[in-house]
Amino acid sequence: MSKLYKRNGVYCIDAVALKQTDEMFLDCGDTLEVDIKLIDRRHITDKQRRFIFALCGEIARYTGYDSEWVRMELQQQYASVMEIEVESLSSCSMTYANGLIRAIIDYCIYNEIPFAKKIIADYDYTFDEKQSYALALKRRCVICGKHAEIHHVDAIGAGNNRQKISHVGKRALPLCKGCHIKCHTIGNEIFIQENHLSPFIIDKKMEYFIKKGELKVFDDD
Repeated sequence: MSKLYKRNGVYCIDAVALKQTDEMFLDCGDTLEVDIKLIDRRHITDKQRRFIFALCGEIARYTGYDSEWVRMELQQQYASVMEIEVESLSSCSMTYANGLIRAIIDYCIYNEIPFAKKIIADYDYTFDEKQSYALALKRRCVICGKHAEIHHVDAIGAGNNRQKISHVGKRALPLCKGCHIKCHTIGNEIFIQENHLSPFIIDKKMEYFIKKGELKVFDDD
């Protein structure tokens, strides 16, 4: 395995396996473009492993499939998309586990599979901006999974016509009625910090969805 090290401010890689043609290019003074992937030496944590099994259990209960089959199928899908090998959850890296967790939650969001709020809270998972956006399109609360409306983190302003004013560029979150009230009570920034949320930025597609309640494909998407 190749190793990366630093000498006098210069990064060096040893034991690099190259094709003969690549060696010839280098011998002629040319340069080669390369991708470098760092090996994560950190092993999956028990918390990550339990989270993966808990999510697969939620999917199994909703779909009726065996939870072990669900886990194996989702791991295979993740490996196929990422063009990597399926790794054992007993010895994989933290990076692999984090990627798999995100892929499983993306799967749940896309297929509208509910998962208990307690599971997300227990494992301190934070939906990223793309997932918050996807939940908004599914009208699911980013906190509890209940039916949601779009909450504007950046206010539209009292007296403005929401159907006429532009929403593009403003931050928003999908929140149910109860979470929406709590957010207004304690304030946006405190609410976001307490729940480790990532608001999304409203684009033209989301603005159309907010105003019309349906999706529209724009030419520049």
